[in-house]
Amino acid sequence: MSAHTVFEGFTFTDTTEQMRSALRHFDNLNAKFDAIYTGYLGSQKQVEIVTDFINRHCESLIITDPVMGDNGRLYSGFDKSYPTVLRELCRCSDLIIPNLTEACFITNMPYVAENFSSEYIGHISGLLTELCENAVITGVREGESISVFTAKSGESPARTAQSKLIERQFHGTGDVFASTLSGMLTLGIGLKESAVTATKFTELCIQKTVSDKNARWYGLSFEPCIHKLYNMVFDDL
Repeated sequence: MSAHTVFEGFTFTDTTEQMRSALRHFDNLNAKFDAIYTGYLGSQKQVEIVTDFINRHCESLIITDPVMGDNGRLYSGFDKSYPTVLRELCRCSDLIIPNLTEACFITNMPYVAENFSSEYIGHISGLLTELCENAVITGVREGESISVFTAKSGESPARTAQSKLIERQFHGTGDVFASTLSGMLTLGIGLKESAVTATKFTELCIQKTVSDKNARWYGLSFEPCIHKLYNMVFDDL
């Protein structure tokens, strides 16, 4: 894309064949990876290509952010069959990081934005960890807070981190959270500690962005905060 979809008149080029060629080249190089982290995939075909590649790389930590929707709705361009294809990618992952909307689509559960029971989150978490041993559910609204739940197969989900709810939409919050979490896990840091730090860093970026009148257009202002993330992570190592 020339720009994200808030901008009118953006241009789009399908890179599916380039993706296929790049992954084939990685195989020809016999490349190995500490981790493989996937986010937005633009079509069912791309999901299938990535899933096939991941199945050939059991040596890697596989982290999947099943990007497909928010606020109870699928993103434009995805149809009702898309969650079924993404479910197969989740099956071959070590960790999945859906927001609550995506968790509901993956598990075929109804989306409840707020005022839900602990059993509701527990049931969704149980279904997610039947697909993938570890799951992190983001964007769970509880009163004036946004919560992050971590779940492991056979265990009850834990409310691992919370941040203050700000009634504005900032593009890129999920990407910043998932990328921070993935980087920390690749360094060998534990899941819960990584989720707490990723939440703190994302909240820091939101606070930095709140006063920016262009935030609607350009998304989360994470660049000025990266040095603080470095200190958060490496001061404890």
